[in-house]
Amino acid sequence: MMKTNCQECAKYTRYVDFKRLDFIIKSIIKHFHRADIKGLDLGCGKGYVTVQLTSLGYKMIGIDISRKNIENAISRQIAGDNPSFLIGDAENLPLNIKRNILDFVVCTEVLEHLNHPDRALNSINKVLKDDGLLIVTVPNGYGPYCLIRDHFRNKIICKISPKSAFSSHVQAFSLFKISSLLNKTGFEILNINHSDFISFLPILVKSKRFSYYDCKLADKLPPLIVSGYYIACRKKSNANK
Repeated sequence: MMKTNCQECAKYTRYVDFKRLDFIIKSIIKHFHRADIKGLDLGCGKGYVTVQLTSLGYKMIGIDISRKNIENAISRQIAGDNPSFLIGDAENLPLNIKRNILDFVVCTEVLEHLNHPDRALNSINKVLKDDGLLIVTVPNGYGPYCLIRDHFRNKIICKISPKSAFSSHVQAFSLFKISSLLNKTGFEILNINHSDFISFLPILVKSKRFSYYDCKLADKLPPLIVSGYYIACRKKSNANK
């Protein structure tokens, strides 16, 4: 796995988080052979990934719908206005982001929270340059993680304990569903990796050794039973023409 030099990575406690970041960085490096490129981290949260990519020399914008997250992310700015952070809705990107201006977009663990993920992907397509790179990560809506976090929680736990909050996931993606959606919104898939299998379970997540081997195991398992997908794709050359 690629080494990173950003102190923000110390915030990560799970091997699967490092695996996801490693996939993002390697996908960008494979697609581009220079560092003078501009990217967007859509749904950036507190800016951990955004700042890491900035530290590698990329000009970054981070957008999140939460004001609290953006305020937290701004405190991580490396120098000047890089990365720059904006409050915004993934389904309706800020108007000051022009069409065909970005080299790549990272949208990690976001689409499953959106009522209209197609709108977000169409917006991404518009701001990407021709042949631009999109990196998407989503949980498998029918894998072990979502079966426990979403289905079991919503259908059983919340009924037993009415004070329990429902899952914030409003989309359940299979690999076929997310692949079809990406194709429909103008993207060509380049590479697909798996996240983990069961290392998210509380009794296991603290074991770094188990998490490591669980993530390695997920790479060998059928897509149907893993807990999430990492997908690199590029804007189709005829998109929006």
